[in-house]
Amino acid sequence: MALLEIRNLNYSYKDGDGKRVIFDNAEAEFDSGLFYAILGESGSGKTTFLSVIAGQDNRYEGEVIFNGKEIKSIGLDKYRRTAVSMIYQNYNLINNYSAVENIAVAMDISENVKGLDKGKIMSVLEELGIDEKKANRKASSLSGGEQQRVAIARSILTDSPIIVADEPTGNLDSKNGQEVIEIFKKLAREMNKCVIMVTHNDKLAEDCDFIYRIDEQAKKIVR
Repeated sequence: MALLEIRNLNYSYKDGDGKRVIFDNAEAEFDSGLFYAILGESGSGKTTFLSVIAGQDNRYEGEVIFNGKEIKSIGLDKYRRTAVSMIYQNYNLINNYSAVENIAVAMDISENVKGLDKGKIMSVLEELGIDEKKANRKASSLSGGEQQRVAIARSILTDSPIIVADEPTGNLDSKNGQEVIEIFKKLAREMNKCVIMVTHNDKLAEDCDFIYRIDEQAKKIVR
């Protein structure tokens, strides 16, 4: 059994007098220790798919199964606090908080973390190239690449088995973007995380273990 299974996913919404279908009985599966890319054109449903598997959108039919249980039966709030961590293109940090404070807030919310260990936060940040001086600066004063590393550290320290990244290199130059990809590969292969990245960049996707493409015409997810 895969860690995360998508079965008979149907998703549509009202569009004027008609209905727009995004997915029609789409299926996919994801497992620990692997790095996945989700490719698709703009408007194909990539963001919708991420929102569904991250437990942020319950307007779907079909099943999203985590560890053998449909996520709605787990409770979407609990699923988000325990199973999945999001990394966004725009980093989603609190600008007036330091890197350490941003991570501490997320750890406090997560049900996977027992107690706040600042030493552990610093250790992970330093491993990702954020020294103590930068770690205590406001997030808004850090470069884009540094902010994305803070966001990745936050995902590591909340200890979620699934890390979902939405165009995580979109605001980065090619060097920083490739460094982020290398971090994701390490998270999957050395920390046994299931890393799922949405991207429109075919070249970046080549570094992943598996590539899924959203077939906009068929409304399916294909490999």
